[in-house]
Amino acid sequence: MKVADFHAHIFPDKLADKAAGSIGNFYGVKIERTASVDVLVAEETKAGVSRCVVSNSAVTPKQVHNINNFISGAITAHPNFIGFGSIFPGMDGFEEELDRMLELGLRGVKIHPDFQKLAIDDPSAIETYRAIARRGMPVLFHMGDFRYDFSSPERLTNLLRKVPDLQVIAAHFGAWGAWEQSLSHPQPENVLYDTSSSLGMTDHDMIMRLFDKLGTERFLFGSDFPMWSPKEELERFLALGFDDATNETILYGNFMKLFGLSDADGT
Repeated sequence: MKVADFHAHIFPDKLADKAAGSIGNFYGVKIERTASVDVLVAEETKAGVSRCVVSNSAVTPKQVHNINNFISGAITAHPNFIGFGSIFPGMDGFEEELDRMLELGLRGVKIHPDFQKLAIDDPSAIETYRAIARRGMPVLFHMGDFRYDFSSPERLTNLLRKVPDLQVIAAHFGAWGAWEQSLSHPQPENVLYDTSSSLGMTDHDMIMRLFDKLGTERFLFGSDFPMWSPKEELERFLALGFDDATNETILYGNFMKLFGLSDADGT
């Protein structure tokens, strides 16, 4: 069985412990692993994951340049990684930085509205998302939080009315901690979803209702490393009891289709 992990975070070694701690504190979770490249490689190998999207999110515009350099270095050293860069929507020079991200080999963009404290549909962000769409780069959004409204499904709907050609992956079944909002605000077909930080955090009935409502052909498996162990997240997913064809679609096929990849020719 082939597995691709669409949602993993890495940081430079000198920041990896602090970053994992900060993420855990934000969500009230004790993270048991450091967020370094080496630990991710070991964890993904243990889980049998062969391809992985890596990212982290800039909290301020000043962090963007260094984050993108780091992610680019990681994907150069690890060809099975696909890198998503970071941008702070509305920052000065976003057009130039998006071009530089492509030159660095980054394939998409990761945005965490709650960390940035900037709503997905904030007027200052719209031109940045239009620029991302023009470049054909998918955006992985952190989605949802019962404590905040920066990343609600309703705000994503508002954004897509203004930037309808933006390819989006809505993390955490589209609304972490508020999954019923995904059921009441289904997104258009250019929005995919990932399974990260959800399988062990809400009940089985809600998970299956989300798959049924949104469609398994629109889902990507994600571990949200270092929050969770890729091996344990994969076990949670397999325990849902889908047939082999559906497992293959969610765990690998949808990932390969999104990026236009083929194992046959090694690309």
